[in-house]
Amino acid sequence: MQPSIEIHIETEMETASWDVGQRLIDSLYQDGGELVPEYVSQFVPKGNEGCFGVEAAKERWAAMYEMRVNGSLYDNYEDFYWRRRRAVKCQGNVTHTSRDCRCRITLGHVSLSSGFGGKVDWYSLFRQWCELFLPKLGILHHFTAPELACRTWPHSSFQMGAFGDREVPGILNAGWAMVYGDEFAEKVDAERIAAAGFPIEKLGNAYLVRVTENILDVKKDFAYFSRRRAELKKLFPEKFFIIEDEPALP
Repeated sequence: MQPSIEIHIETEMETASWDVGQRLIDSLYQDGGELVPEYVSQFVPKGNEGCFGVEAAKERWAAMYEMRVNGSLYDNYEDFYWRRRRAVKCQGNVTHTSRDCRCRITLGHVSLSSGFGGKVDWYSLFRQWCELFLPKLGILHHFTAPELACRTWPHSSFQMGAFGDREVPGILNAGWAMVYGDEFAEKVDAERIAAAGFPIEKLGNAYLVRVTENILDVKKDFAYFSRRRAELKKLFPEKFFIIEDEPALP
């Protein structure tokens, strides 16, 4: 993997409304338009598939298809993908929240993988998406060489944007910025975290927590970021994070 900015969000809110899609697309036009997609589609883009424009995005957002389960047909939503091949190179996708045949919620996922893009206000973008998608969990992180050198599980899964699963309860690791909603918010000791000098704010029923003030700290002084992250993780319950160590530095 190359150094990258990663945003990943899990949500239970309904995402199929075009109002949600419109606000997502609008957010990519900010900061000089460095993240404006060139292609949108309903499958993983490999070349120049699809096209871009607000009408193309609207047509492809939450397109319906039928899925047969145990002989019965159910409506479901196509995923939404976008890609930009020029600088800043990036790609993202939305897997819409849905319900299975027993009306149980299947979480929606929103992801973006991008080059750094010096003009992009990454924290502002992440915060907007948190307000839009009301995450159960969300992460904004800049993956650089020290972490990318850790290629074994669970480090590799963390780099891919995984949070954990039913077989492996807990959160894999803390990124530069994290949003903790729903049952995870109950584990956040906001007063203790703030007293230790970490930026924290309340977003609805969730907490948005940063390791440092500026995401550039991850790139420019990873040793400082790593030390502060280790200190922050100690302010959460034991075993809340699966990865307890920090990457070895040269």
